[in-house]
Amino acid sequence: MSAQLKEQLVNSAKTINTLSNDTRANSDLVHQGVSYIFEGTLTLCLQTPNLKTINNIVMGKGEWFGNYDPQAGDYAPFFLTEIEPVTLIHFSMPAIKNLVHNNLETYKWFHSLALATKPKWLQAQIISHENIQARVVYFLLELSAHLVFLTGQTPRISITQQQISRITGITRQRVNAVLKSLEKEKLISLERHSIYLTDIKQLGTKLDGLDLSIRDPRNIIRI
Repeated sequence: MSAQLKEQLVNSAKTINTLSNDTRANSDLVHQGVSYIFEGTLTLCLQTPNLKTINNIVMGKGEWFGNYDPQAGDYAPFFLTEIEPVTLIHFSMPAIKNLVHNNLETYKWFHSLALATKPKWLQAQIISHENIQARVVYFLLELSAHLVFLTGQTPRISITQQQISRITGITRQRVNAVLKSLEKEKLISLERHSIYLTDIKQLGTKLDGLDLSIRDPRNIIRI
């Protein structure tokens, strides 16, 4: 990226320190511009017109998301869920249009953003065809791969079963059944709005035999 484009991006940036509780407002954030995650962790979910989630990825510090197609229709298929408090550097659609008009290098930037998230979406598509337990375990480990834990600390994820249900597209009842089963095996511990991964290594064996050739969160987790 040239110094000129960097300067133009800086001049058109807006900082967002708090995501709205309004799902529609957060959806607009995805579809009406491009954002850089300066701090925090979130999930980006793809849903059908009848609001059923069909795919999701976890994103964290240093990653980009958004839409830079001004011709996109009214259908808004993506929504955000904040996992850890997020600070975003946002570039609105008018700002993006202005960048494109004044600097064609912007298209190269768009291309690099698309390539950066491609492995996550491809792996997520593969996982979406696995059984429910595998999908829940993969999601928990993928979240863990984006969080920082203190040495010797039991990994803790602040999330509700309802959030997991909405993000994964699995009914809350089935999410609960999977989590209870994992807790019975002493792989996790459930508390209000929190999941402790008490045996994260053994939990990872639940993914043995799955096709994780594109992205394996077990190789990324930092503990």
